Amino acid sequence: MKCIKIIEDLQSLIINSSKIPLSNKVVVDQEQVLNLLDELLRELPEDLKEAEKIIQNRQKILIEAQQESELILKEAQANIEKMVNQNEITKLARDKSDQILAFAKQTARELRAGANAYADEILEDAQNCLEKLLETLKKSREELKQAN
Repeated sequence: MKCIKIIEDLQSLIINSSKIPLSNKVVVDQEQVLNLLDELLRELPEDLKEAEKIIQNRQKILIEAQQESELILKEAQANIEKMVNQNEITKLARDKSDQILAFAKQTARELRAGANAYADEILEDAQNCLEKLLETLKKSREELKQAN
């Protein structure tokens, strides 16, 4: 900012001016001081305008940053919801697969039990037939023995 430079020049002028002996006062060149003050008055509005622009840009940047942070927050929330929903879907799928597996195991047990019962029934019928055949064979042998 040019105003600061002009003020520094004014300070330098005062510091480097001749001092009045035995006092704290200095002799300054009136024309130089007035020229610096005139320049300061001309530059002040420009510097104030520049400062105002900087403040407006700062506000704009802050607003944009706020909007971007809100957008990032919304995206993060959406991602969290998506992950939760995917987790829900995964949990539901796992529950459903557990139910299907339990049903399949139960059906397999029932089929095995039915197959065992059927096999036992067939074997019992075969045993009965064999026992009758054995009885018939025994009788036939006895008849043969008696016939001799």
